[in-house]
Amino acid sequence: MNLLWRERLLSMLAAALAVWLAFSIADGAVMLPLAAGTLALGVIFVRVTRMPIDAVAIGLLLIGYIVGNRGFAQLMPIPGFPLLPAEGGLAIAAVCMAWRCARDKMAPWRNDALNYALLAWMIVGTARFAFDFPRYGFVAMRDYVTIYYVAFFFVAQHLSLDEDVRRFLVRCLLIASACLPFAYAAFQVFPDFFHNTLTVRGIPLIYFKGDLAPAFLAIGGIILFLATPSRHRGWARVLATAMIVWVFTGDNRASMLGTVVALGFLAASRFRNIAFVQAAIVGLALMLLIGMAGILDHPWATRKVRGVAERAMSVVDVSGRFSYSYEEGSIKSDNNQFRWVWWRTVVAETMDENPALGLGFGYDLARGFLQEYNPDLAEEFTARSPHNILVTALGRMGLVGFAIFAWILVLLVVRTWRVLRNPVSDATQVALWTALWPIAISAHLGVVLEGPMGAVVFWSVLGLANSYDSSSKPESPWDKSVRPCSNRP
Repeated sequence: MNLLWRERLLSMLAAALAVWLAFSIADGAVMLPLAAGTLALGVIFVRVTRMPIDAVAIGLLLIGYIVGNRGFAQLMPIPGFPLLPAEGGLAIAAVCMAWRCARDKMAPWRNDALNYALLAWMIVGTARFAFDFPRYGFVAMRDYVTIYYVAFFFVAQHLSLDEDVRRFLVRCLLIASACLPFAYAAFQVFPDFFHNTLTVRGIPLIYFKGDLAPAFLAIGGIILFLATPSRHRGWARVLATAMIVWVFTGDNRASMLGTVVALGFLAASRFRNIAFVQAAIVGLALMLLIGMAGILDHPWATRKVRGVAERAMSVVDVSGRFSYSYEEGSIKSDNNQFRWVWWRTVVAETMDENPALGLGFGYDLARGFLQEYNPDLAEEFTARSPHNILVTALGRMGLVGFAIFAWILVLLVVRTWRVLRNPVSDATQVALWTALWPIAISAHLGVVLEGPMGAVVFWSVLGLANSYDSSSKPESPWDKSVRPCSNRP
């Protein structure tokens, strides 16, 4: 077709589409126009960045889940159709990866223990799901996300074999990390704006899940501190330090414990000065609080010091039997008892009914727990996961699933240690492996890897980290300018 007539035809089609979308907006139907606008922006983004569309999809998901959190996770382009951002992005990336692997005659996984362990996790989980789906239907599919979200690991790992894509995904993580503290602070100061104004069909575009936002602050702080290019390092490290201090002054114990583990890993690496600086700043902040409470008898400082002390005490109060003078401490104690009873109940029920292969996807793991803990909560209780990924693995997939996921965790510890102790590992590689641990620890004290907010970020970052070749020094994501991606489909 003549180039001029092709442009005219495309212009007429675009004009007709614009008129139709305008009428849709006038009628109050905004989801299809929003989807069309998102698609147009995605095409523009692909052309500007010269990245493959699946890399753009993963990058936007990372930014969306870190900054938008639960609000972004609940967006549905088509009302009533359960196509959420994670599933839409994964579908695009899976199709592109399958086509690219078929074209290049290569497998979508690498020949290492971590890849094979995750493949085993997906194969066993899918086999178990195949038996559970006819019985439980969509409920089983909802629980099965714990398994199929692992596909983000293979997608991110495969994409990141291209240096340009790896740089792009690291930049997406840096952008999300820099935006997160400002979005989180604004969400706390102006909640009505985010709940009622910044919405799409009544769903907040940004809505933070209380236990994940601090974990993302810790992840963002580590990535900003280590992976920011030298020309931006000054302000980035100040912001990163503030984010990590924010984690320790907050209420979420899992994020604090995860941050301590991450800093402990850093203390064993050649970047140990960063861990010592962060520990010194947090210690200084606590000393100032103690001084204000003890010398000035400041009420706010006194409450804060007591709260921090009782939160630290509640971490080891597994059965919830300690006595607390501070209301928040007693709440944490109740949470410990809540988890302990649920874990014990799921373990006992699994061992009694099917210790090898578990109770399956779709089975109500909360039923026995509620009967023992508080039967009156049965009608209002909606949580399906026992706030611990290992207990979830045992309950859904039995000792087989528990053993596989425990092996995955062992491999994560080993790989993190090796990368941090390897003198040829650069700062970005160290940042990625270290940043996994706030989520990994939180996953054992909350519902994290059973949903998209934590799972998409965790598995994508793990795939990005594992894409580095450990036998040679990885190239810094900031050494070269962006050039066309050779990995485009």
